[in-house]
Amino acid sequence: MSKRTVFTTVTPLPTGISRETVMSTLHDHLEMVDLNPLVQERHPIQPPETATAEEYHCQWYSLTDKVAYLPGGLMSGKVSYNACFHDLENGLQTHCYAPMGLVIKGKWTLGGSLPGEPVGPVELGLGVPLQGLWLREDVDMKCNIMMTGFVKKTLKKAHQALVARILVRTQIVSGSKLNQALTDSPRHSQSPSEFGSLLSVNNSKLGFNPHLYGTQTLPSFKPEENSELYSKSLSSRNSSSSGHPAMVAQHARGSKGINSSIWSQCRTPDLVEPFELIEKSVNEPGPGLPSSRISKPESIISNE
Repeated sequence: MSKRTVFTTVTPLPTGISRETVMSTLHDHLEMVDLNPLVQERHPIQPPETATAEEYHCQWYSLTDKVAYLPGGLMSGKVSYNACFHDLENGLQTHCYAPMGLVIKGKWTLGGSLPGEPVGPVELGLGVPLQGLWLREDVDMKCNIMMTGFVKKTLKKAHQALVARILVRTQIVSGSKLNQALTDSPRHSQSPSEFGSLLSVNNSKLGFNPHLYGTQTLPSFKPEENSELYSKSLSSRNSSSSGHPAMVAQHARGSKGINSSIWSQCRTPDLVEPFELIEKSVNEPGPGLPSSRISKPESIISNE
């Protein structure tokens, strides 16, 4: 006397796994067979004479399982049977014909939605997640009523390990594809011409007008050639009159040869000479300052 048993298992898939990777694993029949911990041998065969018209065009295999009849492996044996595999658009369908009237119909379905995809309604009572991918297994088996409990327990344990191996394999494949994509993508490096074009764009965004300021570059300034100027600047910081405009003008001009050429190149005809403003502020005494302190420095007179 046979008994029919139906059960469903839904496993949520971790993030980062693509739908294509899972489907490629489900449609790889040999991979699915090898991931099953019960299968010991597999051989492709021709469809048997007892195959139905629909299953005749499926892919058939002769499989051999190692089954433990007692806990701890005290008693085990091998069972050979035929099975057919049929690919579906969103999964895989299998049909196993085992000895003693055991017939197992299995259906693997990939469902769910990825980020950015519309979320559809899910079936109630199965614990199906609302977001993310999930793998569903529907089992419809018929066997002897005395063996139903043992077969169901063995099948669930084996398929639990099978699903875990499928998840690990899909993660490895997804990581390998990501690494390959990063390796094949060309690394963008900026050439000097590109770098110069970026500078010109940034200057135009900041309001830099080359017609107003000119395109000449300042000459190089080497500290070792102007040690006298550095000594004056450092010594002026210790004096009480370092903040006076006259002293600022003296430090700004420095030696006659170098700084005069710098100002001549930076000067534009549309702008007021900076030293005219400084000399004007020097000639006008500030509040609280003696006239002797604001007299025009000798360095400015000599330079003129």
